[in-house]
Amino acid sequence: MLTALGLILILFFFGISSGFISSTPLGPINLLIADHYLARPRLAVLPFIVGIILADVLIAFLSFWGYHVFIEQSNVGVYAALIGGSIVVVMGVVGLVGAYKSKSKVDEAHEELPKTAGKMSYDFIKGVVLCGFNPGLLFFWIFMASLLQSMTDKLFGLDYDFNSYYYSLVLLGIVIGEILWFMLFIRLLKIGAQKFSNKILFTIRFSISALLVVLGFYLIFIEGKLL
Repeated sequence: MLTALGLILILFFFGISSGFISSTPLGPINLLIADHYLARPRLAVLPFIVGIILADVLIAFLSFWGYHVFIEQSNVGVYAALIGGSIVVVMGVVGLVGAYKSKSKVDEAHEELPKTAGKMSYDFIKGVVLCGFNPGLLFFWIFMASLLQSMTDKLFGLDYDFNSYYYSLVLLGIVIGEILWFMLFIRLLKIGAQKFSNKILFTIRFSISALLVVLGFYLIFIEGKLL
């Protein structure tokens, strides 16, 4: 018989692992963070990441409370793909232009720009929008909600209607898992930025921006069902 403490630990570590996993794919969010550390910083990184985590937790919250039933029976994912894809394409094009402009400004390549309150608010909103309009995350959390239900019903033999207390443990775990990923990712990027030459940095930045454009069009035409 699974004890209350055992259930708490399962839910908590389920949240940590799923939060870590949800943040790791090489999508627009991680590409923008990579571009930030491999070139002249342009993001207010902390507000950007806070916006990402808040949006992701909100999507998880809705999914775990049964909102996935509505998503599966509606066009929410399609609209998210169209809007999110358009935003990603624009960011990729801006990144390509910025990569070429900065190529001739080697001395300024790692100059830190001052972060005003307006800039921080803008990057916070950017993080919320990029995460909130990512259809992949919508369906990832639908899957995780289903997986958690299956684990508790079949693996542990529990027929239990989770209340807000138990779900809050999962959401707390998701926040911790995402923080752990971004801490690790940023640490690796900082190490890499110190060792790469300017030519390599330009190539990486160009590749990142080009991949953003490709991902954006993929979201628009494939996930947005325009093809």
